[in-house]
Amino acid sequence: MLRTLCWVMVVGVTMGTASLLAQDAILNHFYGQGVHKFFARDYVGAFEDFNTAIENGSDDPRCFYYRGLTYLHLGREEEAKSDFEKGAQLEMQAARKFFDVSKALERIQGRQRVMIEQYRTKARLAAMVELERQRKARYEELRREEARVLDRAPPAVGIPEAAPAPPSAPPAAPPAAPSEPAVAEQPPAAQPPAPAAPPAAPPAETNPFATEPSAPAQPAMPPAPEQEPAAPPAPPAPPQPPAPAENPFAT
Repeated sequence: MLRTLCWVMVVGVTMGTASLLAQDAILNHFYGQGVHKFFARDYVGAFEDFNTAIENGSDDPRCFYYRGLTYLHLGREEEAKSDFEKGAQLEMQAARKFFDVSKALERIQGRQRVMIEQYRTKARLAAMVELERQRKARYEELRREEARVLDRAPPAVGIPEAAPAPPSAPPAAPPAAPSEPAVAEQPPAAQPPAPAAPPAAPPAETNPFATEPSAPAQPAMPPAPEQEPAAPPAPPAPPQPPAPAENPFAT
């Protein structure tokens, strides 16, 4: 039973893929046929082919660009602008398939190409803004998730922090050193008495009968300084040995 179910699923997927490929092939056929009619200036036939592909679910932006070009040639500019805008949006959203739009529009030049490029540039800018918005949203979501994880995380196991030590009391003052006993002041040593100054010489008597004035008295001489103690006497010289007596028999 299980084997049969697997085969049915494989067959269904294969048929679905085949049908999608067949549908894409049919839609691409209408697109290619419409391009040939467009450059053959059969704008009505080209419009019918492009319109058939779009109404049957084609997401090819080239179909919208070329149908917009046929609208321009048919004088329906508003519908053309709407198709250009839709084609630019599909080109920026095409993630599963690659459509070589620039290659397909190589032969379109002038005012028509300028109009198409304006919508393509606008769509690129909008896609960039949307991508930036999504990037910021993902970043914010990651930050919120990280914050939730950190809040629910258990506390780290480690050495508990030591409690702060109480403020220490100021250090006690050191004991005062024992005072030394006061030393009794010694009386100053007795100074030897200064030598008495010699008596001043009596003033010379003036002779009232002398014709010449007497010589002025000499000033008193200062006392002689004390004599220094005499040097100790020199030690006596050692005795000399007596001289040998003369030999009377010497010639």
